[in-house]
Amino acid sequence: MLLAPAAPQATTLEQFEHFANAYLVPIGLKLLVALVVFVLGRWISKLVLHGFERVMDRSKIDISLRKFLGDMLYAVLLCAVVIAALDTMGIKTTAVVAVLGAAGLAVGLALQGSLSNFAAGVMLIVLRPYKVEDLVVIGKYLGRVEAIKVFHTVLITGDYREVSIPNGQIIAAPIENLTVLGRRRVDFVVTISAAADLAKVRQLLESVVLADQRVQQSPACTIEVAEVADTGFKLYLRPWTTVDHYHPVVADTMERIRETLGTAGLKFSVSLAANT
Repeated sequence: MLLAPAAPQATTLEQFEHFANAYLVPIGLKLLVALVVFVLGRWISKLVLHGFERVMDRSKIDISLRKFLGDMLYAVLLCAVVIAALDTMGIKTTAVVAVLGAAGLAVGLALQGSLSNFAAGVMLIVLRPYKVEDLVVIGKYLGRVEAIKVFHTVLITGDYREVSIPNGQIIAAPIENLTVLGRRRVDFVVTISAAADLAKVRQLLESVVLADQRVQQSPACTIEVAEVADTGFKLYLRPWTTVDHYHPVVADTMERIRETLGTAGLKFSVSLAANT
């Protein structure tokens, strides 16, 4: 009579055992398998990312692009691992994938300009129409390339302004690289009065150019008659110099022309050609 109350306890233990066998053990096993899938998948993702970084490093791809592409690849691989782990647990991932796809589409539509700049940045880095430290003309800006980033290019102008230009605008417009060929021609227009002796003027201009060691001997400087009128004639004086010496040569040559032709008693004017 005193042992009768033990029956409910046995019934409770049997119910708990049945619940554990029916629910806790399978869920625990699924959680364990999902954890193993996640850990193993993350490890494999890091191996893939490491190999991808080595390939990009050998290809000498820009560091900013390498980091961006590496982050994108790791995010994609990690999403795939998480989805695989959830699927192992028996969670339906179709809705998750659909939500991620819709979110990706919405983000892509919202960032159309940024994505176009990114694509243009990739093309600039791959095609390399210019590199860091090159002197370039992009649109209305003349400056040295400070950095080529994924979404924009940074220029430092001659008066020390930092200009950031979206890569999408750069790839759609002409790019003038002044550094790539190593030298530039200076185009002077010298106007002389009609009373001057052309041969003497040529000799004086040649002496001005040859006195500057920054002027290259090859290609040789040319002096050509551009226009003849009753009031005088125009000459094109075209010396060659390096890109870095271009502006100093322009200023110093103009000053020496003024001194040399002025000392010779000639009436003249000198300027740069319009396309310079």
